[in-house]
Amino acid sequence: MKKLVTMLLLTAMLMGCLAGCGGKQENAPEAAAPSEGAAEGGEAAAALPGEGETYCVIMSLGQLEFFDALKGGVCDAANEIGAKWYYAGPQEFVPDQIVQAIDQAVANKVTGIVLHGQTEETANAIDNAIAAGIPVICVNTDIPSNRLSFIGCDPYNAGVGQAEEMLKLLDGKTGTVIISSALALAQPSAVANLEGAHSVLDNAPGIKVVEVDDTSDSNVAATNIGAALQANPDVVGIIGQQAYTAVGAATAVREAGKTGEIVIVGRDRDTATLDLIRDGEVAASFAQNSYVEGYIALQWLHAYVNNNLKVIDGYRDLGVNPLPDAVDSGSIIINETNQEQFRAKYEYEVTASN
Repeated sequence: MKKLVTMLLLTAMLMGCLAGCGGKQENAPEAAAPSEGAAEGGEAAAALPGEGETYCVIMSLGQLEFFDALKGGVCDAANEIGAKWYYAGPQEFVPDQIVQAIDQAVANKVTGIVLHGQTEETANAIDNAIAAGIPVICVNTDIPSNRLSFIGCDPYNAGVGQAEEMLKLLDGKTGTVIISSALALAQPSAVANLEGAHSVLDNAPGIKVVEVDDTSDSNVAATNIGAALQANPDVVGIIGQQAYTAVGAATAVREAGKTGEIVIVGRDRDTATLDLIRDGEVAASFAQNSYVEGYIALQWLHAYVNNNLKVIDGYRDLGVNPLPDAVDSGSIIINETNQEQFRAKYEYEVTASN
């Protein structure tokens, strides 16, 4: 698998130094339009560089808490440049409706699209947007297409990291490890997550892997993991590779009367998972840098459309893409030592209509 470019943390840090709503500030005000005599001495206030621009963030399942970080990053970047933004997409995983949201954004003549890549079926819509002059940057999961760039946690590497953390926590203990993921949906990121974990666990002495389909639902995860626990009495660990999977895993372990006996490693930073880490039912969780992905994606889109990237003059007219092809935003391990710091909520304000 193609290895992604290592995330340039200095870039994120420098960008993060700019003032904005920080993803945690309620009701962030829109930049005021310049008016005559607004400044002292009768001089008009300077316009922000993004005024008149509108960006769209597209995903499915956007109502989940998981997406607040992405929206917060886009919100901050838009506020800083004075641009407007909105998000769109279905509340269920329906590829056709994700495609429709992309097509609608193109019809709306948005300035650029931040696409939370979840299905390869969006590739043609991405290419159509690019052909129409609407730049697209994918986050979270890359989609083979003409998109400008991909910014996201390499799902294969995330799976490797989860498996390595599991072996570290097991500390030589052997038995069955359950991997729970949205297997039936066959999202590219879920498949890569699974492959990454297998690459480590399949070579670990004394470890057997059992896969469970949780359909990204904590209740389904609890039921299916519970069944796997009954069928495999030697389970020593559970890796949840979807948001809220750790919640289902903890429920199943609790109902089986094995809390404290089975190590659980989850994914993401939702409140329920953080509570379980605090209470000792989940050992660790891997959170991707969704805020950074959204923030940088919008900043890059703005720079791209305004020819601000000083690579060569007229790069857009020449068909030259000055952006890096892919950037790995990495994962952060959350455990009992730092879970409290991850409880701050991302706040955002949508400033444009669909």
